[in-house]
Amino acid sequence: MIVNRALYREAASATLAIAAILLVVMALMSMTFLLGRAARGEQSQTVVYTLLGFQTLSKLDVLLPLAFYLGILLTLSRWYRDNEMTVLAACGVGLMHFLRPVMILALFFGAIVSAGAFYLTPLAMRQIDNVKNQVAHRSDESLISPGVFTESPGTGHIFYAEKVLDNGDLEGVFVSSLETGREAVMVAKSAHPYNEPNGDKFLALHDGTLYDGEPGQPDYRILEFETYNLRLQPKKIAQAPVSSAGLPTIAMLNELRDRDVNAEFHWRLGKTLALFVLAMYAMAFAYTDVRRGRLSNLFVAIVVYFVYSNLLGIGETMLQNGSVSPLAGIWWVHGGMAAVAAYLLWQRAHNRPLVSLPVRWRRG
Repeated sequence: MIVNRALYREAASATLAIAAILLVVMALMSMTFLLGRAARGEQSQTVVYTLLGFQTLSKLDVLLPLAFYLGILLTLSRWYRDNEMTVLAACGVGLMHFLRPVMILALFFGAIVSAGAFYLTPLAMRQIDNVKNQVAHRSDESLISPGVFTESPGTGHIFYAEKVLDNGDLEGVFVSSLETGREAVMVAKSAHPYNEPNGDKFLALHDGTLYDGEPGQPDYRILEFETYNLRLQPKKIAQAPVSSAGLPTIAMLNELRDRDVNAEFHWRLGKTLALFVLAMYAMAFAYTDVRRGRLSNLFVAIVVYFVYSNLLGIGETMLQNGSVSPLAGIWWVHGGMAAVAAYLLWQRAHNRPLVSLPVRWRRG
């Protein structure tokens, strides 16, 4: 029917537009967090955009169900507001007629969410863990940020540089080192990193002073040098451990007896199921009453979404703690929310109030 094609076109366009907006907002928030860590010297600036890309990819399966929920809600709300639903109802096309096309559209977006939940997100989580592991084992000079004291994990070095030039050279360098078994502090006008042919990494300090030992002790020394080659201890990159969130789905099926793995499996499956349940809520809340304003149904819909999300989080925690049977999983959340959605949709399809108040509470 023409009306079905109109629903497909408008709802899909609204869903994609909302998904794009949510992705941009999420990306900006993630970038702010990552740049803050880089500015504090907690993370290398060279991996900010890599982490940002993988983090954005890992959130696609979470944002798309919300975008589809809002897309269906806003589309049908506009039809109600412009009296298109009234005209369709007069022609014998009621609300329940749209259940089938909405679910067909949900199958399309559900396939994308499933691909993200079972493949793209675990892949992105594994890549994020690998990048963080490589950063943790990266050479010291790559972690130095201008104007920030940076501690090199595992080496005992603390670096500070007033300026970091584009070619990697440093100016106004301070280094605190414990590699000789005693405290040593070096101050140099400039420095530059270099690699030996065998792969060893050094930081050449130029025109500086070495303060070796504890001040006040007989063996305390102050040495001036033209060049001091500081060895940057090589670090062996270990394989990053795979968390349950990054575990491939095929490997996960063989470890479902583990509580964390079982909870993660139900969480991935729940992302797709939630999309279909939310579609029914969108149809039930789409009716717009002019007297209540345009935002009243949207506010209620957002509240229901947060309640649903929190219940899923509680269910996953209970599954991890063993409070719920692994077979039950979080099906009780989806089942309960689906039953309520079906009831509300039935009430709306028969032009009844979504919540019937007791007679004594009604205005007579």
